[in-house]
Amino acid sequence: MSLVVLATLSGLAYLYGLDEGLAAKRGVLAERDALLESLARNEKALEHTRQELAHEKLGGEVDLLSNEEVRQSVEALQSEIAELNEEIRFYKGLMVPGSEANGLRIEQFDISVSDVPGRFSFSLHLTQVVEKHEYVRGMVEVSVAGKLNGNLKSYQLNELNADHASQIKFRFRYFQKIEGEVEFPEGFVPEQLVVMVLPSDQNVESLEQAFEWRLSED
Repeated sequence: MSLVVLATLSGLAYLYGLDEGLAAKRGVLAERDALLESLARNEKALEHTRQELAHEKLGGEVDLLSNEEVRQSVEALQSEIAELNEEIRFYKGLMVPGSEANGLRIEQFDISVSDVPGRFSFSLHLTQVVEKHEYVRGMVEVSVAGKLNGNLKSYQLNELNADHASQIKFRFRYFQKIEGEVEFPEGFVPEQLVVMVLPSDQNVESLEQAFEWRLSED
C-alpha cells in the first residue's frame, strides 16, 4: 500500500474521530442547556409565585370578609413555593455537585394511587454525583417487601405487573426518571419498596436503597 493511500486513510480516520468528538460535545452542551432552561424556568415560576403570595397577603389585610379564602390561597402558594425550591435545589445539584461522595443516587422518590383502580404508581430520579458527567448505563431492579396474610413476602416488579420486565434499563448522563405501576395480590400489605441499581461499568458502585411504602401527599 502506497504512502499516499496510508496518509489518506489516516486523514479520514482523524476526521471521523474529530466528527464523533464534536457530536458528543454537542450532545453534552444540549443536555446542559436543557438543565439550565429547567432551572431558569423554575426560578422564574418561584418569583412569580412569591409575588402572588405577597398580593394575597395584602388582599387579606384589606378585605377581612374573605379571610378564610385568602388563608387557603396563601397556604397553597406556600406549598407551591416549597415544591419549586425543591426542584431548583435538584437541578442545581445536577449542575454543580456538592461535597457528597461521588456515585449514583436516588432522588425525588414518590408513591401515589394510580389512575387504574387497584394499582399504585411509583417514580424516582436516578442521578449521578460526579465532577465530569459521562454516560452511565445498567439495570434497575425493583421489588416490594411486605406481609401476605401475616407472613413475610417479597415480589419482583414483573410479578406485580405483567407489562414490566424484572429489570428496567437505564442510560443517562445527568439523570433519568424511573417509573412504573404495581398491583398487589389480595391479602398483601406492602411495607417497603426496594431499589437496586446495577451499573454495567464495574468502576461505578452499585446502589441499593429501601423506601418506606407511604403514599405521597397531594
